[in-house]
Parts: sequence; structure tokens; C-alpha cells
Amino acid sequence: MPFSDPKYRRSQRATPLLPKDRGGAGGEFDGASFTGAVFNLSTTIVGAGIMALPATLKQLGAIPGLITILLAGMLTGKSIEIILRFSKAAKTGSYSGLAADAFSGAGRNILQLCIVMNNVGMLVVYMIIIGIAL
Repeated sequence: MPFSDPKYRRSQRATPLLPKDRGGAGGEFDGASFTGAVFNLSTTIVGAGIMALPATLKQLGAIPGLITILLAGMLTGKSIEIILRFSKAAKTGSYSGLAADAFSGAGRNILQLCIVMNNVGMLVVYMIIIGIAL
């Protein structure tokens, strides 16, 4: 098998995942982009939606389930509109900045703690789903 031969393998030192110098930034990593963040968030939302929608319809039935999904969509759209309106008024570009403007530094810290707890909970749910599927 040719891939088991050491001369066909790539050296880990020869091809690092993140280059040390990107041509003038002094070794700082600036590879994250707004587009990448949007796609990352979209895949997370779609992944959670794929798990939640069938369970919603199974528990509620077809008509109440669809009404609940439409109502949740309308409430989500309205809440995004309100968040965007107030972020423009507060002249901030981040959700944590908006929380800090509305609730001071303690509100920002509570928001960040809630985000961490939400992400850890989603990781646990995904691990449970993977454990059941395998």
C-alpha cells in the first residue's frame, strides 16, 4: 500500500495548518471573515432545525405544529428587526455591545455566560444524537 510508505506521507512540519506569517501582519491570524461566520452560523441553525422540526410536528401534530413553526418564524423576524433598530440607535455592531448598552457590563457578562451555556448544551445534544446513531 503506497500510503503506508513514509516517503509518500506529508510531514506535519512541512505543511502547517496556520502559516506563521501572512505577509506583513507580524504573525497575526486574520483568516476569519464575516462570510465564514455567516456560513458557520447558518450550518448550526440548519443542523438544529433538522433535528427540531420533525420532533415538533410529531409532538403537536401537523396543523398545530405548522402554526407553531410559522409563529416562531414571525417572532424571530420581529425580534431581529428590534435588535437591528436598537443596535443602530446604540451605534454598536455586536450583540454583546448592545447588551452592554442596555444592561451595563453585568448584562454583557450574563449574555456571554448564556451563550457559552447554550453552546455547551448544543454540544451535549449533538454527542447524544451521535451516540444514538452509532
